[in-house]
Amino acid sequence: MKRIFIHMLSATVATLLVVTLTCCKRRPLVEVGNTHYVRVYLDEQIKNVTTGFYDETLDKPDYSSPEMLRVALYDQSDGHVVAERYLRNKGSDDRGVFYDGYVIANPGNYILLTYNFGTESTVIDNGHLYYEAEAYTNPISATLLSQISSRGRSDDEKIVYVPDHLFVDNNEQLNIPYGNDIDTLRNEAGDHFTGKSVVLSYYLQIRVKGIEWVSSAVGLLTGMAGSATLNDGQVNAENPVTVYFDMKRSETVGDEAFIYTTFHTFGKLPDKDNELSITFDIKTTDGRAMTTTIDISDKFSEPDAIEHQWLLLDQVLNIPEPEEPENEGGFAPGVDDWTDIETDIII
Repeated sequence: MKRIFIHMLSATVATLLVVTLTCCKRRPLVEVGNTHYVRVYLDEQIKNVTTGFYDETLDKPDYSSPEMLRVALYDQSDGHVVAERYLRNKGSDDRGVFYDGYVIANPGNYILLTYNFGTESTVIDNGHLYYEAEAYTNPISATLLSQISSRGRSDDEKIVYVPDHLFVDNNEQLNIPYGNDIDTLRNEAGDHFTGKSVVLSYYLQIRVKGIEWVSSAVGLLTGMAGSATLNDGQVNAENPVTVYFDMKRSETVGDEAFIYTTFHTFGKLPDKDNELSITFDIKTTDGRAMTTTIDISDKFSEPDAIEHQWLLLDQVLNIPEPEEPENEGGFAPGVDDWTDIETDIII
């Protein structure tokens, strides 16, 4: 009986092998006609980040090309995403850096949206809806918030991180025809896509006397937009924020130096009556907290701001010298000896 069973099992295996060998046929996972090549270049000529610097000798902002891009196809009728692909393959040619890959989609009419993915501080919301997809940044951490002087700060003020650059391009009239070959998806001009940043970078500086007494300085700029829609790059006027950024210090020339930064923003609020003010929050080497607020609404309409995105403030911050301690003859402070003294900076 055992011998008969073994013979029967061998015959069954042999039959299965014959069927498998005769029926095995390599098939593509998708039809070739549903596969579409897409290439996205980046316009990395960004004022005050990669080009157009006010002073080439100063520290420049950190910048590196994105790691990947997202390409999404949306239904033209309701704006819902129907297909997507993340492009990780990176190359370059005479036009610059590009990312490419393949998207799978049936023939039809679509909206295509592409943007860089994986930014550090810029967050994408509603990426599955074309007309509602927007970029924003989160409020600063509780630790940073606690280090800001409370002088003049409103309880309902929303203080946020500056955004990373977000490169975006789209085609709202993309037609994918029937075909048997792999085709190339293009923008409305018939060319490869080119992502341009919806974020602006401004260089800002103000002169300082007594900079040797400055330990750290941050800026808080009001009247900025907290988000922007991806399909058209327009700022959201209903989302006013204050952007937070660190300031750096220059070398002293004579008795004067300056603090400076390059900050990023989706843009200022469009209301022509919008008041823009910047608060400099400075900590001194002896533990004082000093603040001053300056109205810079007119600065954004000056030629330097319009043409170069430079905000060069005319005021001078005067940091007073630390007062001499009352008890001389030794320096042995404990933790309780340190206190913050809040005062206005003399301009």
